[in-house]
Amino acid sequence: MLQTKKLVSILLLTASLGACSSIELTQDSNKRLCAKDDGTFYTCQDMVLQQKEITEATSHPSLFTTDLHFNGLDEYTEQMAAELQQDVRGIEVDQAIVVASFVNLDSSLQNTNTIGIQLAESFINELQQIGLPVSDHKIMGKLDVNGRGDFAFSRDMEQLSNNVNIGYVLTGTMLQNSRGILVNARLINFKTNVVAASSSKFLPNVVISNLM
Repeated sequence: MLQTKKLVSILLLTASLGACSSIELTQDSNKRLCAKDDGTFYTCQDMVLQQKEITEATSHPSLFTTDLHFNGLDEYTEQMAAELQQDVRGIEVDQAIVVASFVNLDSSLQNTNTIGIQLAESFINELQQIGLPVSDHKIMGKLDVNGRGDFAFSRDMEQLSNNVNIGYVLTGTMLQNSRGILVNARLINFKTNVVAASSSKFLPNVVISNLM
């Protein structure tokens, strides 16, 4: 009977050691009392990263940089086009939409840049994708074939076609700060000036830096 009690005590001790492989030994959080499989104890330490390893890890942008952003300009305009589509529900948009360059939010509203032009180009595609009628007012109505190439677009008013029946204009403003650009887009009835839909998105610098 005594041997049985000893055997039970040993089994309980072994199970206890297996359930908790390490216990606190000192006030040093890196030092602990660890148990081997045979029941003996030894002092063990938590693995400590060398300063070089910490520096290399924290300098790796894919692991620790919070400024990473994986959206492109087309993904922002896609989201904005979807919001515009939500606003125009119930409104029959049966006349062509022309897309104008987005302009800087200043006193003149007559200044744009590469971002403003690319926003307009991207919106032409996105509005077409969601099924809204889009017209490109920069088409000349003829081909200009010369030694430099074959051209269908122009920004010369005298060369542009006057047959565009404009129903709506999509345009907007840009306001830049240290973190990026706030873009406000509006779909406006060309005859009544009534805003039929609007959307707003903030484009961080990481998105726009490759476009300028």
